[in-house]
Amino acid sequence: MLRRLFTFSALVAILSLPLSAQSLHISQGAVTIGVPAPSAGEMTYADGGTTLTVMGRTYTVADIDSMVYHSEAVEPQTVKVTYEGTTARVFASADVAPYLSFEVNGADVSITASSGLTDEVNYVLSGNSSDGSFLHTGTLKSTLTLSGLTLTNTRGAAIDIQNGKRIAIIIADGTENTLVDGTGGTQKACFYVKGHSEFSGSGTLNVTGNTKHALSSNEYAELAEGFGAIHILGAVSDGMHVGQYYDQRGGTISIQNCGGDGIDCEATTDLGDEQNGQFFLRGGSITVDLGATEDVKGIKSDSLMTISGGSISVTGTGDGVKGIKTGGSLLVDQSSGNTTSITINVTGTTYHKDEVDESKTRGIKVDGDFTFDGGTINVSATGKKAKPVSVDGTYYYKSGTINCAVDATTVG
Repeated sequence: MLRRLFTFSALVAILSLPLSAQSLHISQGAVTIGVPAPSAGEMTYADGGTTLTVMGRTYTVADIDSMVYHSEAVEPQTVKVTYEGTTARVFASADVAPYLSFEVNGADVSITASSGLTDEVNYVLSGNSSDGSFLHTGTLKSTLTLSGLTLTNTRGAAIDIQNGKRIAIIIADGTENTLVDGTGGTQKACFYVKGHSEFSGSGTLNVTGNTKHALSSNEYAELAEGFGAIHILGAVSDGMHVGQYYDQRGGTISIQNCGGDGIDCEATTDLGDEQNGQFFLRGGSITVDLGATEDVKGIKSDSLMTISGGSISVTGTGDGVKGIKTGGSLLVDQSSGNTTSITINVTGTTYHKDEVDESKTRGIKVDGDFTFDGGTINVSATGKKAKPVSVDGTYYYKSGTINCAVDATTVG
């Protein structure tokens, strides 16, 4: 009887939608699906009235908490997750809902996209929780928008994207967002992206990694021109750990209180990956305070490093510390059209990893050649056996201002 009454009342509600109604909201627990008004009347009851199908998604009538019409239109291809203390709510547009499965446990939200999904979804996260998380799993590129989010997960990553495709990460204009993960976990980072991460938006993102890295992308990371800011407030290991390549065209990056490197750009195992292990700075700024940690690097790349605009500032006082370390050659110029400025101040002596392996303090250490063709470089390296700039290959000077000697074979 209750099911029949619910079915009848739902049908009456739909048929009596006022002309001003833009959408019908179907709620089941913490998940609400928004159906555009023109599609709200196209519903199919089946199984003796116990199930209801709307825009490809089937609901068990007994599990529906409410069906309410609203005057607001539904944004297509959008999922909104709102955190409220120990709970979270999910609102999904009906066009993509049939291809998504939702699991909400307190403030832990997990969304899995099926292989049938063909439209890119924008996942918008906002609100505040001191004990929550967001996990997304899928095989199609997607967008993640942080819009005033403060999220701490005491048991693992705050945000974990398991996708493998391009993930557009938008830090919404005018918003401040803070992510913190738990200690002693198995997560790779507080904010982890399995895939290619492309950052845009002029907002601010603060990240603390209490188990390993603060922010990590297993494939390339790009920061757009006009990007806002990322503040790494602390990490047990690297502040930012990126696979394949790192390419920054704008924005402000500040990193402190890390047990590992500031930015570590690591080559992937796929030799066919383009620009593998490379680092690019074309605009914006990077500031790294390494503190007194031993044998760490402010900025490290496994392969080539190109600094063609923007500013870098690195300080550190640990043995074996390096401001910049490249596994390949280093090119510094101003070909991006932006001014290039590098300032490094490091202090320390030799760090002995074991009886054979040792690491000496260097302002800039280049495993390949170093070409300098524009900009300003100021490096100070103090301590026994410390050197400001050490190059294993050849130093090619063409133009620019540098305040220190370069330990290398010099051409120019």
